Amino acid sequence: MPQLDTTTFPSQLFWLGVCFLVLYWILSYFLIPKMVGVLEKRETMREEKINLASAYREQAEGLLMAYEKTLVQARKDAHLNYQLIVNETVQQMAEKKKEMLEKFQDRLHIAEQALYRERAKVSSEMPAVAQDIAGDILQKLTHHTYPADQLVVKKDRE
Repeated sequence: MPQLDTTTFPSQLFWLGVCFLVLYWILSYFLIPKMVGVLEKRETMREEKINLASAYREQAEGLLMAYEKTLVQARKDAHLNYQLIVNETVQQMAEKKKEMLEKFQDRLHIAEQALYRERAKVSSEMPAVAQDIAGDILQKLTHHTYPADQLVVKKDRE
């Protein structure tokens, strides 16, 4: 085997050193700086994205707080409007109830007056009706007809 030949060891070691130095120089001046640049660029992009995400998160939290404040204010406004409408409705119902009670009291008063007039009318007609009934009873009992002027009805009560 030629690689184990001891006479070629110094030249093989020389070329090994030359190849190592050339590769080291190529790696250190061309490839490693490019890789470092890519890694730094990646790190920079990652930090920018993290910062942007943090800014978006803070903005979202601010919007959420503003939304919650708006929602609380809207609920307060809705409750206030509800209370106003309820109070207005209660007031309107009280006014309508008062109107209806006044109308019903007026109608009741008119009905009571009509009832008193009818009662007075019936009371004034009562002696004549009683006289007719008494005449009919006497006629059936006695089989004799009496003139109306002979039948007298006494008023004990009024």
